[in-house]
Amino acid sequence: MNNTFELKKGKLVFEADKIVITDNAKYEKRYRLFSASLLLLLGLSFLIKFGITHKESTPTFGLLMSAAGLVNFAFEYFKSVQSEISYKDVKSIKLNKIFFSEVLFIRLQNNKTRRVNGIYNAERLAEYIQNM
Repeated sequence: MNNTFELKKGKLVFEADKIVITDNAKYEKRYRLFSASLLLLLGLSFLIKFGITHKESTPTFGLLMSAAGLVNFAFEYFKSVQSEISYKDVKSIKLNKIFFSEVLFIRLQNNKTRRVNGIYNAERLAEYIQNM
């Protein structure tokens, strides 16, 4: 059975002893961390501005933005960007549909999740995962 699957930007290969993923996950993680840090800094700047001006609506907005940035940082801690994953490190593999695209979730032994987006032939991948 063919074990190579095309992604939007890369490919997914199931080899005999490991899973090889070539995609732009490192870039996406850096982008999400950068966005979360900007959100956190903007929220903190609103809180500092409240300390100076004492307007009523400023601390609530700043607290919400800072909390959203911290939550994004926490979620990024539990995501992995490994390009080669050994089968002994895999806890589970699930194929889920999120909105209108199929996403492969590979749960690792260290409780991190490797997420693979942009799968072109999801039906064939679901069949391959069931036969593993």
